[in-house]
Amino acid sequence: MSTIQPLLMLLDSAARARDDAISQMENARRTHEAARRQAQSLADWRKEYQQRWSSQFAKSGGVEIMRCYQDFTARLGDAVSEQDKRVDQAALFMEQCRLQLIERERKVAAVGQLIDRRQLESAQREQRRDQKATDEQAARAGRGGSPLSSCMGSATSFMPTSY
Repeated sequence: MSTIQPLLMLLDSAARARDDAISQMENARRTHEAARRQAQSLADWRKEYQQRWSSQFAKSGGVEIMRCYQDFTARLGDAVSEQDKRVDQAALFMEQCRLQLIERERKVAAVGQLIDRRQLESAQREQRRDQKATDEQAARAGRGGSPLSSCMGSATSFMPTSY
């Protein structure tokens, strides 16, 4: 197993965790948006209901109808308040998901940088090893340790004696 292999496995795991965080963030965003729309619908409906009944009471209205209206308006106000709490909770959860996503993206980036650094170090080691082998081969050739130099003899020992 190469020294990079465990890091590649870690990168794969970190990428899966990041992808899960993206999915969770998207679900949280959809939940928040649905809760916000529901709260807005309730608030709009409450306003419309109050306007409609206000005009109705201006014309006529009994005590019993007024009491029912007030009870219903109070329950509707409670529902709006409860939905606003759900919106706040969904927003908080969405923020937690966003922070977790950022953390996981940073981990993926850090592992990726570590892999890049290790690959660069490995390439540099290989380059130094190749350079050392080349230097040793050149040194042997210079000393006459090369098979070619022993066959050819020394360049200074070969001199033609006559033409």
